[in-house]
Amino acid sequence: MTQPAPPETPMPVDQMNGNPAPSRLNLDMARMRLTEVTSSAAVTSITWAIFYVLSVILVTVFITAIVLLPSLLFGGDRPVSVKWYLDAITWGWLVMNGVPPKLGSATITLIPWGLAVIPWALLFRAGRSFSARTAHGPRWYVIGGSIMVVIYVVAISAAARFTTSINVSFSDSWALIVSISMGASAILIGIIRGAPIHFGARIPPLVLFVVRRGAGVVLALVGLAAILLALRLLVNFNSAMDLFVGLNPGWSGILGIIALSLGYLPVLVVWSAAYIVGAGFSIGPEVMVSPFIPVTAPTQLPPFPPLVAIPETAGALAWTLPALVIVIGVLWGAGISRGLRKESALIRMLVGFAVAFVGSAIFYCLALLSLGNLGDVRLVALGPDPLLSASLLWILLAFGITPTVVLPTKMFTRVRRPSISIVPVADIDETRVKP
Repeated sequence: MTQPAPPETPMPVDQMNGNPAPSRLNLDMARMRLTEVTSSAAVTSITWAIFYVLSVILVTVFITAIVLLPSLLFGGDRPVSVKWYLDAITWGWLVMNGVPPKLGSATITLIPWGLAVIPWALLFRAGRSFSARTAHGPRWYVIGGSIMVVIYVVAISAAARFTTSINVSFSDSWALIVSISMGASAILIGIIRGAPIHFGARIPPLVLFVVRRGAGVVLALVGLAAILLALRLLVNFNSAMDLFVGLNPGWSGILGIIALSLGYLPVLVVWSAAYIVGAGFSIGPEVMVSPFIPVTAPTQLPPFPPLVAIPETAGALAWTLPALVIVIGVLWGAGISRGLRKESALIRMLVGFAVAFVGSAIFYCLALLSLGNLGDVRLVALGPDPLLSASLLWILLAFGITPTVVLPTKMFTRVRRPSISIVPVADIDETRVKP
């Protein structure tokens, strides 16, 4: 026995003309408009830009809190309120982003920019991820990147403005300059790297050749300086441990000292590179550390374990350190000669000078970042002289590159002799006809 089918639910219609009810039409139109809005280029670009830059800010704040909270909770001088905890974490976050703090009347401009590499790398990754997510054209790359930079700059400037106290403060101008420099450079490079547009194809190959060789020179020098610094720390390891134990940081302060040591490690590497070049560096008023100064004048430095790597004397072996830069120039000259073997000796020599100049310009920027103050009058202008260091590097590189690039290119080009292979010839009876 069959049962009758349930009656169909009638669709609301207009009683006059039989069309669907206006409420259903309005709902469908609202859904269509919402779909169009959410899939539009403006909404997706702005949403992903805000998401990525806020994620970078939250991650860096979280890292700062992990490093500082043990010292704040278990240290001797604990904050008395939640606001003090938030202020301390905000100060650490600003220092991590490269903003120089002002302790009393002294401004700490020698920033541990080894820590600033962390937010820079995260901003770079955010820019690259944003460009990979957004495929709506260069215009939205510019708009989204600008939004990311503005949000980052506003966050840094607001934190520097509203978290000052009597003992610790931050300059608004420094916060603005540092945040714009870090945010714009990292996000711009990240968007360019992640975009499907190949900007490198529009750059002349010779310019890319010079820039890459110049950056390679600096990397070679920095690597050599890092090896020298590691050897100095290894030789003075006992002194560094004695100084570390004398600080008595406790378990809560170990993370802080390790973080500062890693942050100032790139600064010390640049100081070591300036020492190899022959320019040396300053550790106080009229106190220079140079391979050509036999004994360094005594001065009072902060009790910081990595500073035990600073040499107090310079022997005859230290005088030969600038010769290593000449060796780097010779090796790079051979590479230039191989890469431009079809060009004349004059062109190769000019390119060699350009490579040395680019390397010197990059090292000038590194030396400028590694020069600053750590406190009062005794700790002012610590670090290398940027102009002197870059000039000596350019002279030493040119001295090594020039005689190498003018030599015949066949001296640096390996010519492979073709191997002769004997192929046996089969006897074929041409008179024989195939069936």
